[in-house]
Amino acid sequence: MRRFINKYKNNEIISKSTSAFLLKIIGSFLGYVFLLLVTRSSGAEAWGIFALCLAVLNITSIISRFGIDISLLRYIPELLPDYSKVRNLVKKGIFLVFIISVFISFALYQFSDFIANFIFYKPNLSSFIKLISFALVPFNLSLVIVQSFRGLKEIKYFAFFSQPARYIFAIIFFILLAYSNLIEDKNLPMYSYVIGMFFVFLLSLFYFYKKINGFDNTTYSISLSRILKTASPMMLSSSIYLLMTWIDTIMIGIYSDEANVGVYNVAVRVSGLAAFTLAGISSISAPKFSETYNNGDHVRFKEVVHESSRLIFFSTLPIIIILLLFNKHILLFFGEEFVGGAGVLYILLLGQMSNTFSGSLAFILQMTGKEKIFRNILSLGLIMNFILNLVLIPNFGILGASIASASSLITWNILSLIYIKRKFGFWTFEKNFIIN
Repeated sequence: MRRFINKYKNNEIISKSTSAFLLKIIGSFLGYVFLLLVTRSSGAEAWGIFALCLAVLNITSIISRFGIDISLLRYIPELLPDYSKVRNLVKKGIFLVFIISVFISFALYQFSDFIANFIFYKPNLSSFIKLISFALVPFNLSLVIVQSFRGLKEIKYFAFFSQPARYIFAIIFFILLAYSNLIEDKNLPMYSYVIGMFFVFLLSLFYFYKKINGFDNTTYSISLSRILKTASPMMLSSSIYLLMTWIDTIMIGIYSDEANVGVYNVAVRVSGLAAFTLAGISSISAPKFSETYNNGDHVRFKEVVHESSRLIFFSTLPIIIILLLFNKHILLFFGEEFVGGAGVLYILLLGQMSNTFSGSLAFILQMTGKEKIFRNILSLGLIMNFILNLVLIPNFGILGASIASASSLITWNILSLIYIKRKFGFWTFEKNFIIN
């Protein structure tokens, strides 16, 4: 493990990845602060409403961005160091996303009653969906700018505006609105998040144009057809991943009440603590997966895979053990009504354990040109998750949703492991990796 860290600690890519990972930790911490503020002051129902609306926002966001933000990420490096071309490309991307987002936002507002009554069977949800529709435009435009920062290799800006900035403003406005007594408690998370998104967009736009030296009127452009041709398949992959993330929350919202949605979502977020080190180590390892494999150094590629898997195991296992042993105490921190999610958290953590033992499967597949395989396996996991949720939630409630989620995650890991074994000739972990 020490050899792995020492060998790559001075690598530029790794240093930037590490900075991004630290900002991700800060962002996640702020996310938990916001979660605590809402649950302790407004309860499980308020958080459940917020989680459902956030799911609606993210799904409509995928549709309205159409993969354009990821398409910009692909083309920006080609245009560097000519910032005038980058400015023109980003302006075109912002314009496209703005037009689509306004249309989808308007449609979401107009069909809010239908969504609330005939999809979620919760008439009271309509006003919240109307409210979240106003966040769609700034939310999407900020994501376009975020990916533009990534394309410019401004990783710190990318990481900051991806998550920490959202929760900083959400927390600020939540506190301000709470002390003003202008809004009901259950409405506070929605209003604070929506208002905050406008500030995130404006601030990210300011720093982006400051970074690339202001606006520009150059006539150079990459054609719309080229952007959209690249964007559409990227939207498909993003949609699959996003649905995998939110499908259980949405289906609980359909079959159960808002309070259960809130309890389940809190359990999901707590279980996500187990994925921190996986994400960090994977981001550091990813460049080395690509470098060693594409250079034909398969012996070193195997070594890097094993070293990263060992690091993930030893860094993640203590977190999982703590969460398993003290799950009720941790959930009680959010409020007494969340203790009922202890069984859910336990099952979700069993699913996370499959990640602990499997290593950086997604990055291994993506960094070796197996993106389609990754997408196909993820699609199978999504289908499995949907079917299991459809069967289990009506009978077992949020416990059924956790079984569906954990089962699909375990299946995804097993299928990925088998493919990697057959393709590369080795498992991601060594038989004696614990004592090595």
